[in-house]
Amino acid sequence: MQPRYVSIILFSGKAWDAITDPSIGVLVQKTNTRWGKMRPWILFSAPLACTCYFLLFYIPWDITTNDKGSNVVDASDSSKLGFYFAAYCLFQGFLTCLHVPYTAMTMYITTQQKERDAITFIRMAFEASGVLLAVVVQGLFVGDTRCKGDEQHTNGTSLEVQKEAYFHSSMVVVSLYMLCCLTVFFGTKEKKGFIEENKEHTLGFFTGMKTVFTFKPYLWASLTFLFLTIAIQIVQGNIALYCTHALKEGEDFSKFVFVLLIISIVSMPLWHFVSQRFGKKNAYATGMVLFIPLLFAQLYLPSKSKIIYYFVNAIAGLCISVSFLLPWSVLPDVLDLYMLEKGLRHDALFYSFYVFFNKLASGVALAVSQLALEFGGYISGECQQPDSVGDTLRYLIAPGPVILMLMALFCLYMYPIDEKKRIWIKEQITNKTIEVDNKSLRSVDVSQSYESFKPVTDTFM
Repeated sequence: MQPRYVSIILFSGKAWDAITDPSIGVLVQKTNTRWGKMRPWILFSAPLACTCYFLLFYIPWDITTNDKGSNVVDASDSSKLGFYFAAYCLFQGFLTCLHVPYTAMTMYITTQQKERDAITFIRMAFEASGVLLAVVVQGLFVGDTRCKGDEQHTNGTSLEVQKEAYFHSSMVVVSLYMLCCLTVFFGTKEKKGFIEENKEHTLGFFTGMKTVFTFKPYLWASLTFLFLTIAIQIVQGNIALYCTHALKEGEDFSKFVFVLLIISIVSMPLWHFVSQRFGKKNAYATGMVLFIPLLFAQLYLPSKSKIIYYFVNAIAGLCISVSFLLPWSVLPDVLDLYMLEKGLRHDALFYSFYVFFNKLASGVALAVSQLALEFGGYISGECQQPDSVGDTLRYLIAPGPVILMLMALFCLYMYPIDEKKRIWIKEQITNKTIEVDNKSLRSVDVSQSYESFKPVTDTFM
């Protein structure tokens, strides 16, 4: 498929997400079943999301040989565009149905900041481990069919073999994903009456958008997350091609990614400790600042510099660990502050837009990368690429992500919840729980007092 068609799919998919993500957030917020608000969405959307993920790696057409003797897919560009556009939009929609309640469950399990931070840490550590497992699984099936990136390794693997490799790897990945979703459903429990929103304050689509984007702490946290994620997704989305056509080390791509993910997972406890000891905002900024020199280093790395690139990936894993952990760790603090100021909770709605920013960043990064490769002379389906492709990949990896990282740092600077204010938020929640009269405590679970808070009028300065 030509890169420009991939860009069309990705950009259109993100426009679709702009509608589905907040809409699902509103629907999740209104849900109330005997299984809870969140868990039913996870159970029923998981099979649909897994099916659509599989379709993204499925080729329903035959593989034929053209006049030049090359293997090609026997389908028109419009047929490919239509099929994968539908599969991608459906996948993103069902993924939203799963991801919004999955992430928002943090707020429905406990009211304690320390416990929420621990839950977020564990959740993101397992998510990163899941990414690592998916890379290993796909590497086992697909690794031998990839282009190696130099003249001695043109890799004559047929498209038919590659088709089968992606088919089987996607089957294994969706099976593992479905197993994990079932584990979440049967292994967790929402506390009844934990965060029940007053029906009088249930928000519609446009009112919800206004509520979300006019709350400044959330806006700055989301923009920080957006710019940081776009920067990292541009780098991650082009690592395979960068290793193949810029460094000429395509055969070691899976090993490079393995090192990066292992270090990012192992370093999560370190960043969790740093955030607890020195504050989330400081830990967040430190990880981004450390990442900037590594981006510049990849612009100048010479070809065949395998050992150096292992070192770069190890340090990058340390920095990327911040992007896994800290964006999701600051969000509960923002929602607690909103509850203190407004006296209301709309957690699923806030999480739905956060999920949207995450998917928007991924889509923008991939779409921009595809357009850049198109202009750089990338030839779809060919192992040997012109030198201009290698240069394009170097410039994709460095200047753009550096600018985005600086923008993320500025937004983080504007983010108002530092460690002092976070402690104040924690104290306010504790004090208001204690203020509940003894009669309420006898008739209602202590956790239910959390939904009865009145707005705080003495704004923290």
